[in-house]
Amino acid sequence: MDKGTNRRLVGRIMDVVVVCSLMALTVASASGAISAPWAPRGDVASRTMSQSAALLSTWQLRSDVLRPTHFLAVAISNGATGSSNPPTTSPSPAAPTTPPSPAAPTTPSSPAAPTTTTTTTIPNAPTNTPFLQGAYMGSAYPTGVQSFAAATSSDVTVASDYLPASDGWAGMDGTTGSLNWLLDAWQNSGYILSLGVPMIPTDASGVPQGSLAVGATGAYNGYFTTLASSMVAAGEGNAYLRLGWEFDGDWYAWQAQTATDEANYASYFRQIVTAMRSVPGAAFNFVWNPDASAFVSTSYSVTAAYPGNAYVDVIGLDAYDRSWASPATPQNAWTSTYLPELTAAESFAQSEDKPIALCEWGAQFGSGGLGDDPYYINNMIDWMSISSNDVAYESYYNGVTSTAGGSSDNDLDGGSFPDSLSAFIADLG
Repeated sequence: MDKGTNRRLVGRIMDVVVVCSLMALTVASASGAISAPWAPRGDVASRTMSQSAALLSTWQLRSDVLRPTHFLAVAISNGATGSSNPPTTSPSPAAPTTPPSPAAPTTPSSPAAPTTTTTTTIPNAPTNTPFLQGAYMGSAYPTGVQSFAAATSSDVTVASDYLPASDGWAGMDGTTGSLNWLLDAWQNSGYILSLGVPMIPTDASGVPQGSLAVGATGAYNGYFTTLASSMVAAGEGNAYLRLGWEFDGDWYAWQAQTATDEANYASYFRQIVTAMRSVPGAAFNFVWNPDASAFVSTSYSVTAAYPGNAYVDVIGLDAYDRSWASPATPQNAWTSTYLPELTAAESFAQSEDKPIALCEWGAQFGSGGLGDDPYYINNMIDWMSISSNDVAYESYYNGVTSTAGGSSDNDLDGGSFPDSLSAFIADLG
């Protein structure tokens, strides 16, 4: 029996023990309520819920066992308080029989035809990780996310996508239904969106349609209130919004690589957040998202581009398995490149009292990637699972993209990364 199978078997035995204990606790608490009629019913429910939560937390139940016990505890609470709103749940999305394989550009430049999907609901019960799991599979492609979840045996609740970055303002903000192709695809899918939002779109020829300096004055706020209204109307008012992601690099129109541009970026970020929050129904989580490498760069100051705690909900990182350390081994890449980046980012996030999100990460071939690298997968997931690192969510970037330095392959379930896929399933499945 391999280690993973043995661990799962032990986990199942522990799960059964906890479920039985929880049922006994429930019966005992109910009996206490009957034998002590003078005790307020709310106190019994509160004590039961408190004890149940402690028991579940101690054993860290797997999601498939936790769901029924979680809802049993909620049902007890509802019965004690007279609530008439029982919880509902539905199964995780199944993989499509024959999933399509669209290209996955980092920032889609032209709208694709909406994907026809069935309505699904993602369970809100806790999983066996302290963070939400996510994936990027392509634009407007919820069935692709379902396929990834099935292939990796993971509990995906966050779906990543990107607003068009090269269709001008009208293609980005949803005016006259310009985003229906994307928002309609995700509406009622049950996933929480993690959405890349271009701060300065270009036209089809790549000409920027604005600047950070002008954005800092509030001149573009109307586009973002329109965007917020479009998203709220589509039921996506709770999305994670990665405003001007990877601003520390030089590959986007909103690049902030000088002290002046960093200051303008921060001011512009504040303008966007204020504008979008003003829309009724908006409950967005705003993600400030440089590359992980920016936190250890000796020539870049991420602090200068930070908008301030009142405008940031989550600090996002993009951290691929890409290193130019020598020797180019997984162990050396982790100790000399990735771990220092993550440690520096976590230190910054702690200083600002903000959680972290791994908005883009993945094993990689090409562009400095170390290829099929289960060591990277194991260590990344282990790091994210440390509660003190306060990771809110992760989103594996699953696809093949064209970059300035050549194409890169992060397609975990496409056959190029068998060992990394096995590691991912063992750690998160």
